[in-house]
Amino acid sequence: MDTIRLATEALIRLFQVEIDPHTLLVAADDVFEATEVPALLLQGPTPVEDARRRTLARWTEKDQSAMTFRSGRHPRLYHLDFELIASAGDERSLLTLVGNVAALYQRRPLLQVLDLGALPLTEVTPLGGWRRVNLSNLRQASGRLRLEDCPVGDADALQTETGRLIRTPTIAVDFGGRK
Repeated sequence: MDTIRLATEALIRLFQVEIDPHTLLVAADDVFEATEVPALLLQGPTPVEDARRRTLARWTEKDQSAMTFRSGRHPRLYHLDFELIASAGDERSLLTLVGNVAALYQRRPLLQVLDLGALPLTEVTPLGGWRRVNLSNLRQASGRLRLEDCPVGDADALQTETGRLIRTPTIAVDFGGRK
């Protein structure tokens, strides 16, 4: 189960449907060039573990009607940080993109991801609030966003244990031959 990929793909689809159908993902620290404007680029993700929420405890689900249980280790939770870069030919188009992205954060505070549920979508730095080097003659604005609490587990953590629940407990006590 590749949860980071699933969450990233859901985020790209959201931006493609809601803002710009040509939104692209660029790997973190890659050199890129916007060939068509207006353009919206997501650069990342940069995973950051939410270490405060790490636990060694196990989870358990009981199905009392079937008298069974499932148990496993909790996955680790990661925040996925993305740099968002908007490029446009003029200031008017750039401000339209900035406004559309700001409205998206208001409409969609949670991102629905298949098999993961809803992940909080947080604006870390508003679009236009982050200074970056612009080596083109395009108008650009950049910001940072975060998908929070993406569960990630290795193969051992994703393995679950199943079993039967005890229907009628029988307790035997041996007092060493005394009554």
